[in-house]
Amino acid sequence: MADFSEALYAQHKYGQDASDAHNYRYLQSYLRSPRDAAKDLVRFHYNNREDVFDLVSYQKGGAIVQMLRTYLGDDVFFAGLKKYLTDNKFGNGEAHQMRLAMEAVSGQDLNWFYNQWYFGSGQPVVTIDYAWDAGTKTQNVTIKQTQANKVFQLPLAIDYYVNGKAQRQRVMMTQATQTFSMALAGKPELVNVDAEKFTLWQKTDNKPVTESLYQYSHAPLYVDRREALDAALAVQTANPAARAVVLAALKDKFYGLRIAAINGLKLDNAAVAKAAAPTLRQLAASDADNHVRAAALVALGKLKDKKDSKLLTAALGSQSYGVQGAGLLALGEIDAPTALARAKALETDEHLAGAVTNVYAMHGGLEQWNYIRTSYDAASGRASYG
Repeated sequence: MADFSEALYAQHKYGQDASDAHNYRYLQSYLRSPRDAAKDLVRFHYNNREDVFDLVSYQKGGAIVQMLRTYLGDDVFFAGLKKYLTDNKFGNGEAHQMRLAMEAVSGQDLNWFYNQWYFGSGQPVVTIDYAWDAGTKTQNVTIKQTQANKVFQLPLAIDYYVNGKAQRQRVMMTQATQTFSMALAGKPELVNVDAEKFTLWQKTDNKPVTESLYQYSHAPLYVDRREALDAALAVQTANPAARAVVLAALKDKFYGLRIAAINGLKLDNAAVAKAAAPTLRQLAASDADNHVRAAALVALGKLKDKKDSKLLTAALGSQSYGVQGAGLLALGEIDAPTALARAKALETDEHLAGAVTNVYAMHGGLEQWNYIRTSYDAASGRASYG
């Protein structure tokens, strides 16, 4: 519940995008650790209590609770959670007691959910394919689970966008390979599988690039836009429509997606650099989020355009150390002598030691060696390695 509670607080304090970004980031960290796929969430036996403080208990556990919330709906889920906490106050609660509380409130048998997610290991590995039948005006979606040994039961929402409007189909996947069909007025501009974007799975979604690009501006959620951005970034150099989506993402309402768009730019491509430069300058100068400003400043440094020197120098006067450091690094790429002089003046500010050291390492000489050696000797642990 710890990671779930973090996301819940983020939703309350910062909005849905922040909560969804938290969930997405933590889910990806779990999925990048194949060794954890073999562990059950609930483990009754372990050699050391520290063994259960891992990506399964926290990141995967939070994703599982969020799936349960999505499946039951907020009213039922939070009523069940309240009953579970009330029934077990001043005592110890276990997964089965949570299940019983959720069943009592929802009127559903949830053994299938708890058995596969709480008392089982792994996650679905799926491929998603699409086929439009023009004769019957039917869209077919085929989902195939390819993981070994078991089939997961998956409640899913599928959104079909026709003429800009979404029609939702709710389905339950119970077989290793299953096709879901929907009769529509015309060929959809987008089929968005797992439209609520909380299913814990590894997916290969064989969606056409055109649909992914459409998804960015029409599907509403953070993960919708993140997946669309990733698809656009992959073909930004060759596909003008994809490049347009990347440029739109530079101005996304959520700062995390603006940063993802900046960091994904292929600025060694002339067309991308020319298209992105004006927006990067705007972001570097005045974005409301200092993390975005810093990312944009670093990107401008890669362009090596001397006319940006004034903007980068101005960043050194920011109240944000992150913006100052990024401005110094970028200035080093454009005007190394000025960057070295400004770094010299900042040597006594420990908050900028990393930026100063990097500028010296990339552009300095023997006269900067004493600072680098002194900084290294004073560092400890990971800081010794930058």
